[in-house]
Amino acid sequence: MHLYMEEILKKRIHDSSEEIYKLKHYPAEYINTLSNYIGTNILKYRNEIILYKDVYMSATEFHSCSICYNEKSTESTKNALLNILSYLNGHPSFYVTENYNFNKKLSDLYEQFDLLDMLRLRKKSFFESNTDIEPFYLEFPTLKQKNNYQTIHIEESPHEMIFELYHASLKQFESLPRCVFLYRIFEYGSVEHYNPLINPAKYKPEDALNYYVNEIMTHKYIPLYYVDYGTYINNEKDTVIRKRKKRYVNITSTLKSEAKKIQKEWKNHPYLKNKNIGNIIYTTGRNAVAHGGSGKANARYDYANNYKHINDVNIFLELIARYIIEKLNPQLESIVERKTKYYNEHNN
Repeated sequence: MHLYMEEILKKRIHDSSEEIYKLKHYPAEYINTLSNYIGTNILKYRNEIILYKDVYMSATEFHSCSICYNEKSTESTKNALLNILSYLNGHPSFYVTENYNFNKKLSDLYEQFDLLDMLRLRKKSFFESNTDIEPFYLEFPTLKQKNNYQTIHIEESPHEMIFELYHASLKQFESLPRCVFLYRIFEYGSVEHYNPLINPAKYKPEDALNYYVNEIMTHKYIPLYYVDYGTYINNEKDTVIRKRKKRYVNITSTLKSEAKKIQKEWKNHPYLKNKNIGNIIYTTGRNAVAHGGSGKANARYDYANNYKHINDVNIFLELIARYIIEKLNPQLESIVERKTKYYNEHNN
């Protein structure tokens, strides 16, 4: 009984200290009101409160989430928080409308497609087999807490637009439109990062792409883990077969491995072997998607060939996009937990 009461008192002291801390450092929590509800899940823990400038994201009593704001808050700040969290989660979100059917369509769509589709499309037998894909899923990042408090503060970003562009790319589940939006992030990065850093005498997108292709291979990305259960279901769908132990894998590490394989494939391709990576991404990726070409070329995006190639291009553009975002927003590095033991604790 004594130990039980001691634990109760410790918790009350901790909770009181947290309330005093929030009142002193983040008074917005006490004056903000609910905004629109958020479609799809966006918080890993329901008791988390994530602040950005004078707004914050929190769970509601209706098993949903909302951005809370005050009369001085701007729409751009509210959207920036939503966009930043969508980047960290690798998953799109949206504001719930009054139309239930439309909300359900969007939610179902966003839940059925994810970043792991880039890896699934790399499987040679993907379009030739009815075998279920291996049970991988993206894990929302664990955000670091201060003093074991549930309030998490994201530092202000001078590049909110780049998160808006990335969030838009997450909403494109087909490879073709996704390529267009990922390329826009590269264009933003060329202006805000590449040109000031390199100061080229004459800017060429192919040169900038080649620069980033080299950089992404050695960059240590903010973790966005997916869970590899190490199992798959057989063709008869009556047996679960284990291939390896369960593990957490940073999706960017796997994308890097695939990018290296793609480079080798392009070097052996009859048309692409004489082109550098930047030229391939720019001409057969961005230009082909945005402008098509003439005649039958406009419609030659079958899933097994042209579609697959655009997905290969997107793997490079995804790594480039995340590299640029992290270089322009180094403050994000300090808020995401890298140690997988915290992810195991959450799931166990």
